[in-house]
Amino acid sequence: MAKRKKSSKNFNALISAIIFILIGILFVVFKGTILSWIMTALGIVLIVLGALDIYHHRTVNGIVELVLGILMVVAGWVFVTIAMIVMGVILIIKGVTDLLSALKIKTVFGTLFSILTIAVGVCLIVNYWVAIDWLFIVIGVIMIVDGAIGAISYLTK
Repeated sequence: MAKRKKSSKNFNALISAIIFILIGILFVVFKGTILSWIMTALGIVLIVLGALDIYHHRTVNGIVELVLGILMVVAGWVFVTIAMIVMGVILIIKGVTDLLSALKIKTVFGTLFSILTIAVGVCLIVNYWVAIDWLFIVIGVIMIVDGAIGAISYLTK
């Protein structure tokens, strides 16, 4: 049997798999700290884009981008905190409504799931930093597994 030549498209898939694995490892190791890096980088990009827009006489766009960039760099965690609290409140409300429905129809699974939903909502409000860490760990593990599967499929072709 003749060996098939691996195309550059397949090689790009291997590179993508390796990048996924590396990013996944960063997510698992640095957890929520990655979010700070992302917000800072996004803020800097918005500041640069805003300055360029002002330079090119697109003043309104430039000012909006500058303000958003500065807010992202200075107060990025405030947005994350607010988002986590809002998501927690929404989950608690959903959990309570699901619990009331589950109790009416007397389903054990529905009751347990709604209690779990309420607990996750409370966790998001009380310990949002722990929730962020776990979120990034889960995303990191998924990226590592996905990258490993991609790399293995490339190597076994």
